[in-house]
Amino acid sequence: MHTIDATVILVDDDPNALHLLNRVLSDAGFRVLVANSGEAALETLTKVTANVMLLDAQMPGMDGFETCQQVKHTQPDLPVIFMTGLSETKHMVAGFDAGGVDYLIKPINHQELLARVKVHINNAQVTQKTKAALDHTGQYLMALDDSGQIQWQTPEAQKLLAALTSKDRELVSHWLKDPEANDALMIQQGETTFHLTLLSDDSEPHHLIKIKSQNLITEKQTLKNKLKITRREAEVLFWVSQGKTDWEISKILSISDRTVNKHLQQIYRKLGVNNRTAATTQALLVLN
Repeated sequence: MHTIDATVILVDDDPNALHLLNRVLSDAGFRVLVANSGEAALETLTKVTANVMLLDAQMPGMDGFETCQQVKHTQPDLPVIFMTGLSETKHMVAGFDAGGVDYLIKPINHQELLARVKVHINNAQVTQKTKAALDHTGQYLMALDDSGQIQWQTPEAQKLLAALTSKDRELVSHWLKDPEANDALMIQQGETTFHLTLLSDDSEPHHLIKIKSQNLITEKQTLKNKLKITRREAEVLFWVSQGKTDWEISKILSISDRTVNKHLQQIYRKLGVNNRTAATTQALLVLN
């Protein structure tokens, strides 16, 4: 038997259905993990990485629609295929609204099951490769709805988002809902600043956002080492590159305006430039 490098989570409260579909998928070469409830499926997802979920729509307790919604909170990219005996349009729509990508009507045709599973695993892999390519170019992107719920994200964006606190996420949600808000949001965490830039317009169904983290200590050290300037000059140049005035820099660094200007003159001399714009250009080239 040829083994397929993909894991399927199979969720159904009917033990006979679990047994039969487990055998069909296993015989086809898939790794199969089974769960007899929505709660059990969510617990399994905290321990393993799956490529696709086959989910029964009608289960006691947490049904398939609620389970899918919970799955999408933590793993928005996981394809969820509903299995249902409910063929009415409203139930199909409910499955898609919950985040499902497809549905199969019971009794399930096994060849159709395998074909649908393979297609959605392949589509998900293509999507992941596309997102990884975006990360490689420095485009750390995510799509959020009005409540701040993640619709999709690139791997690096996911890492950055993991660092945000629940309070930070509330701030993001308020930012998205405010029609008067700027297209950029900064969140400060100690020496790290998160920059969120809104890329989509109001006509889009979701908010496309670019996210970038900036560590002040690391970036000031980078300026110091690469431009051969002193630590204090690196601090002044960093804030100049962020568009701060001499007065603002003096308050941030607790030094006088005159001292800021003296450092700037030294920076100009060392960089071979004669104004803030040119100095900022060199700084940004080093930092980016």
